[in-house]
Amino acid sequence: MKNLLLILFVLIGYTTKAQKIYVWCPENYQVKPRVDLRKNDTINIVFFDGRSIPPKNKIECSSEQIIQTLFSQLKVTYPSVILVQRPESDYYKKNLASKSVLIKIGIAAYHAGFGTDISGGIGMVGGHFSTMVFPKGQWNAITSYYVQIFVGEKTTTKEISNISSKSNMWGYKSARNALNECYNKSTGELLFFLDEQLAN
Repeated sequence: MKNLLLILFVLIGYTTKAQKIYVWCPENYQVKPRVDLRKNDTINIVFFDGRSIPPKNKIECSSEQIIQTLFSQLKVTYPSVILVQRPESDYYKKNLASKSVLIKIGIAAYHAGFGTDISGGIGMVGGHFSTMVFPKGQWNAITSYYVQIFVGEKTTTKEISNISSKSNMWGYKSARNALNECYNKSTGELLFFLDEQLAN
């Protein structure tokens, strides 16, 4: 019995250290278009994916795909605006020479990670009370943006971050659900922040 408990503790120690990372392409966040907001104005957008994800994980969506999904989301949300996607090299420039609006969106996090939540309990082993350890699998997802908006001489910044956790009942489907939930929250906050700044 002692050998069985030792194996159990070793197994739990291993699973708590090992973590899987999952990245899947987001779906467009359903929004009502902001018609006539900044009508015919040119707005420059620069994206920068600052994530660092080890290669030996389940990556089903490239950085470029995530950026294009976000850019497509902005085009749907602001149909009256002329959106111009600038190269990533413009991310570290202060503002463009023209007087058009510049929006910088840094992707700080977009992934789900599998972790083990350890629960303890007391049970009967061989007629004696004994403590037990129960590992519980959990997918924890995060979507985080760092946003800067340059409107004339005014610069406004905002950090947006949301997390979501789901049990591992459905495997990678649980990871997708958690990731989709926090992506929708963060993207919704991003759009409302842009609304506020562009309406001024």
